[in-house]
Amino acid sequence: MSRTIDIIGGGPAGLYTARLLKLKDSGLRVTVHERLGGAAETFGFGVGLTESTMRNLAAADPRTAEQVRAASYAGHDLRFKGLDATVTLHGARNLAIGRATLLEILGTAATAVGVEIRRGAEVDVAELDSDVVVAADGVRSGTREKYAGELGVRSELGRTRFVWCGADFPVDSAYFAAVQRGDGLFVLHAYPYADDRSTFLIEVDDMTWRSTGLAEYDERVVAGDTDHESVALLEDVFAPELRGRRLLTNRTRWSRFTNLTLNRWSTGNVVLLGDAAHTAHYTLGSGTKLALEDAIALADAVTGESTVGAAFATYEAMRRPPVERFKKLAHRSQAWWDTYRLRAELPAERLALSYMTRSGNLTLDDFAKEQPDSARRAIGWLGHDVPDDVAALDEWVISQPLDELGLPARVLSRAALDESAVHEVSWSEPDVWSEPADRLVGTLPGSGPVLLSGPPEATAARVDLAERLRLEGRRPVGVYLDSAREAATAVAAGRVDFVVTP
Repeated sequence: MSRTIDIIGGGPAGLYTARLLKLKDSGLRVTVHERLGGAAETFGFGVGLTESTMRNLAAADPRTAEQVRAASYAGHDLRFKGLDATVTLHGARNLAIGRATLLEILGTAATAVGVEIRRGAEVDVAELDSDVVVAADGVRSGTREKYAGELGVRSELGRTRFVWCGADFPVDSAYFAAVQRGDGLFVLHAYPYADDRSTFLIEVDDMTWRSTGLAEYDERVVAGDTDHESVALLEDVFAPELRGRRLLTNRTRWSRFTNLTLNRWSTGNVVLLGDAAHTAHYTLGSGTKLALEDAIALADAVTGESTVGAAFATYEAMRRPPVERFKKLAHRSQAWWDTYRLRAELPAERLALSYMTRSGNLTLDDFAKEQPDSARRAIGWLGHDVPDDVAALDEWVISQPLDELGLPARVLSRAALDESAVHEVSWSEPDVWSEPADRLVGTLPGSGPVLLSGPPEATAARVDLAERLRLEGRRPVGVYLDSAREAATAVAAGRVDFVVTP
């Protein structure tokens, strides 16, 4: 099929795609075009990789996978630092690597099999006459912008602002922490990625952005420079976490996450992958993971199909379903962190349970199997005599009474509810903090229980809206759910008060 392939973008996605293509077909002419001149210009600090991603790398390219693992920092815990305690979420499953180190490994691996890498020059897709052009030019992709009408681009900025920084020592574990300064709430995501380095990713909401001077600092930053005023404030806020050291920066300034979706990932002989094609919020550590897995699928498709069109169709058919599933999980995770202020004063165990179940892919039972003592403490607010047997926790949760409504248990039939006392409304949209959601909330009575209904495929959205109503209005809220396990998790994590079975 294709004999010449140009790749725009020398990040992980572009370099790994190039290497895999040459491994599969040494006769291909593969060229990577990277606008930055070298590793010294690389943005970012450490990136996280899951074990599932490492297994995929090992299956596609064992040698590179071994090199990545050998250069990574592994074996540390993940912890949640609440106001009253620190909770271990899980241990020894995290893997992180410096972005510059990862690029060096992938770049060397690509050139070793005959890939040409041209650095330090911009390239326009219109200048290329190759059989296939791979756009791996990131979230600000110029290629995507050029073909936006054909690709059906939809993007939306996140509600919070964040900065990537670093520290010149390895923190003891990956962890989350928050510091309150007046009306400002500064949330820290920290993890080690080398023997002498850690990533410090810091988030702030709009109230913090306005009340602490960060907005004014940002306005004074020259394009391409670091926001030194903000960094100085953050160093003061997180002085204990930094052990008196300074934050490391690299053109560090505030950003808002771009939620990006395309109707199609290719047009003509041009195909997009990684952040150029889709994004999923960093609180699931997903950007590099998705990019590398895209590269594996694209290389398989391009070398396995007889035409460019068939290759692109196969690639998208393989990757879109898992990417879309991951994006849904990441959307819920992003919304949880966007509204962290509403939960910040919860006891640490309750925060940990809420965090671990925020995306819907883990349950109370999953958390209890990993951290039984924390799980039992997390649900103690529901009643006395929490069972020692973690297998009995789900049943215990849903059997607890809801005294506020005079209900003997948290799961019941619709007939058991007083028809006149419950306000039932339908909801199915995934964004429960949007203007439509605001309007719906505005139509609700000032008090009294609410029951959320709607189509089965929108169950997660109703659970999230129920949580919003509970956090904002402190009113009893119920949802329709089929699964007892989902019901127990939603009640235990404080997202709903009761569940109605269809």
